[in-house]
Amino acid sequence: MWRSDSFLKALKIKPGEENLVFLLIGYSFFMGGAMAVFYTVVVSSFLINFTGSVLPEAYIAGGVLVYAAGLLITRLQKKLTSEKLGEGTLFFLIASIVILLAVYHITGNKWVFFALFIWNRFFVLVNGVTFWAIVAKLFNLQQSKRLSGLINTGEVFSSVIAYLSMPLILRFVNPDLLLILVVILLIVCGAFIHRIHRRYLPETITNEQVTGSETNNNRPEEKINKSYYRTIFALAVLPVFGLFYVEYIFFTESRIIFPNKQSLASFLAIFFGICSIVEFFIKTFLYNRMLAKYGMRIGIIILPVSLAFSFVLAVVYGLSNGTSAIFFACIVLARFFMSAVRKAISDPVYQVLYQPIPAAFRLEVQARIEGRAKSVGGLIAGIFLMILRYLNIIDDLALSAIFLVVTVYWIVTAVKGQGAYKQIVRDRVFVIPEKVVYRVAEPELTIEHPAYEAMLELTASSNDSDRYLAAFSLGRSNRFMSYKYLIPLLQDKDPRVREAAIIASGELKREELWPYLFEQLEQDRFYTLASQALIKSGTPLLKQIERAFASRSESKLYQIKLLEIVKGIGGSEGIRFLRKNISNPNRFIKEKVMSSLRDLGYNASVIEHAYYLQEFDDYIASYAWVLAAQEDLWQNYKDDSQLMIVLEREKEQIMLKAFIVLEVLYGSKFNVISLINSDQQEDVRDYLVEIADLLAPEDVKNKLLPFLESTTQEEMLDRYQEAFPQNRLTVEERLKDIVNKDYTRISRWTKSIALLELKHYDPVGVTPVLVANAISSSKVVSETAFYVLRIVNPSRFTALFKIINQQKDIFHKTIMEPLEWLSGEQDLLISKLRRLRGMEQLTELSNEDLQRILLRSTYFNVESDDVTDLRKFTNDKEVSLIITYGDLVFSGHHHVEGGEIWDITEHKKKGIVMIPNALADSEFYIVETYILKDLSVETQRKQVALA
Repeated sequence: MWRSDSFLKALKIKPGEENLVFLLIGYSFFMGGAMAVFYTVVVSSFLINFTGSVLPEAYIAGGVLVYAAGLLITRLQKKLTSEKLGEGTLFFLIASIVILLAVYHITGNKWVFFALFIWNRFFVLVNGVTFWAIVAKLFNLQQSKRLSGLINTGEVFSSVIAYLSMPLILRFVNPDLLLILVVILLIVCGAFIHRIHRRYLPETITNEQVTGSETNNNRPEEKINKSYYRTIFALAVLPVFGLFYVEYIFFTESRIIFPNKQSLASFLAIFFGICSIVEFFIKTFLYNRMLAKYGMRIGIIILPVSLAFSFVLAVVYGLSNGTSAIFFACIVLARFFMSAVRKAISDPVYQVLYQPIPAAFRLEVQARIEGRAKSVGGLIAGIFLMILRYLNIIDDLALSAIFLVVTVYWIVTAVKGQGAYKQIVRDRVFVIPEKVVYRVAEPELTIEHPAYEAMLELTASSNDSDRYLAAFSLGRSNRFMSYKYLIPLLQDKDPRVREAAIIASGELKREELWPYLFEQLEQDRFYTLASQALIKSGTPLLKQIERAFASRSESKLYQIKLLEIVKGIGGSEGIRFLRKNISNPNRFIKEKVMSSLRDLGYNASVIEHAYYLQEFDDYIASYAWVLAAQEDLWQNYKDDSQLMIVLEREKEQIMLKAFIVLEVLYGSKFNVISLINSDQQEDVRDYLVEIADLLAPEDVKNKLLPFLESTTQEEMLDRYQEAFPQNRLTVEERLKDIVNKDYTRISRWTKSIALLELKHYDPVGVTPVLVANAISSSKVVSETAFYVLRIVNPSRFTALFKIINQQKDIFHKTIMEPLEWLSGEQDLLISKLRRLRGMEQLTELSNEDLQRILLRSTYFNVESDDVTDLRKFTNDKEVSLIITYGDLVFSGHHHVEGGEIWDITEHKKKGIVMIPNALADSEFYIVETYILKDLSVETQRKQVALA
């Protein structure tokens, strides 16, 4: 029962966390029981043996003790591991209580209870050093927020048992003997903490490593923000100050109403038992829901607001009726808030404030605050109460009025703490590698530029080098009519001449040249250069782009190229143009507009929010659909199967697009999504959860959290079911569903992989789907559908071929004809694309970019020992060799192996003959080098080009 999925789910425990969580709950249970028994016995004994006037001195002594202990612990942290330190402080606590008990039983001295009352503070410190240090070290930010309250329910549950059973136990047992039970419970805690340390925190850190770590922590970049430290220090001091201040009034009034030791102990036990019951229900049923809905903002402020409410009642009633029973009830209410609300909500939420602190620095800061800030709170309370007593302001009504002022300051500090937490989260910096963007380097000629008249003569020369020099020089001439001589060069048959003319046109920025540069956008080779040249013309070009954009609505690719130029121009006018096209009916255009606006740092206006939020919903709905597809397919397909790999890639792409929308809506903080699969994944998820909580509305946050917080796909899909319900389908139905999905929502590659899997199913059921996709305008989809149709239904394939022949459909005919001699699916385009993506240099390219390489290259598949003459493919152009698998050897024993991209032109200059011998079965492509440069693919290396 304890390990059942439904039980763990109800407790918000994720797979793999249960063992540690239950061990921590066990520790919390026995520590809570020990603290409850110790507190009840010691406090009642102290109040009977001493008057309330001694409390300030006890608070001061306790503050000094805890401060000194905190300093000692900080020093010991430099010499001991956190595991040894935690176990050592717990052992010291047990030994000290045993010694004090022995002294009392031998001497009967009442000052032992004074010492034990002070020692209660050390009890709390030890719990912080052991329990909360483990939580901070083993849990990330989201785990800490989700599990801290649950783990602490162990303490609450045992406190309820201890407090409520106390009145009955006191009838038969002397209260002083119960301290022996405390020692036994602490020994059990020691066993739990030792097991946790051994299983989850192995002592692999030596003293030298600790010292080295400390040295590293002292580096400036590792330092905690001073302002933030002061804020969380104050928020640690105020609850302790408030606790002692309220406790003083509470104990003073309680001692008056319950004059003997047994009745006082019984009252305290019942009171704190009720507090613990309420605390248990808050932690179990309200804490996680409240934190999920309101975040930290209510958790930090709820305690001072609650105290202000109770003290307003106390002061108002006390001023009119004196300190009667109703006044005492108000003080009891305040003490109730200090116990139940502080432990159930404020303390767990406060622990979250440590999480933005760098992990290497976190435990040191926590120990410093636990040992120093909280001792300062006790010291201030004791000194403040002594001063008031010296001034003869000891009336509980006056003390209540003073504390009401303190709660106002506390509320202000809590609000400031929220702001500081938000700021430190927002200011966190992640290093995001910049993508390589290819820019054509302008040629540098060592010869002098010819005179202008000579330059004009060279433009008509039959020599390619002369025309190249003329084009290059015209771009640097300041003559008004220079542009006219560039026009024929922009249509030159020699690619190098045309490239020089395009670069020169960009330098001249003449409106008369724009139409000719727009023509170059149509040609794959010159698109990048022409775009760069047009961008140099700046804002005046936008009107021309607007006309071209409207007149070419049928060409998606051309419009996307125009949008890229608009992004390059940027500025307010560029943003205005992009905003006008955000509602374009073509999804690819729409996505390009959104990504361009994001890149230009645009933030959506309030009027546009509804539109962008709908786009965000559509992306999350698509993401949930892919999750459902994976869930339906996982039993039949392994994670490393092509179908599951492409579906996983679809999810990544969909979520990246969703986050582009969030960046446009709420700012660039969401751009860290690009690191979600890096070694910083855990920190990125924590950061995004906090940023979503700070910046995004509730509805958006609820749609992000399943993605950011779920540890399994099943859990994620389950959490999305309410907002985006998905149907359960059979494998065949799901494959058809993938194939029939809107192509704007899923890639053609994924559709093709699903089509390929339909070959395993009944021809009657799959033939209509195959025929419908065989006539697709996508070559990849069409080829795959024809291939599978030929396997499952040859007669229908033959009939369809006849129809296509009759209709003179050249496109589909050229796809179908090679299938007659195709050796297997390894020769299909999707298989070739898969092998290209398997190369490390190409793995990050989009499907469209890979298809560009594949469809614009010359393909070779040779057997071992074959000799291939590549000279006719490599003589006239700058080309490169991409080898997906195999081993080619060229003259001079130059080997090119699978996974390499080789610049042929560079190696030809070194005298290498392009007639390789295949040492193994090999597959390779010859592709023009400009394509690789456009895509920022580096040649002659086996690693991705880095920024």
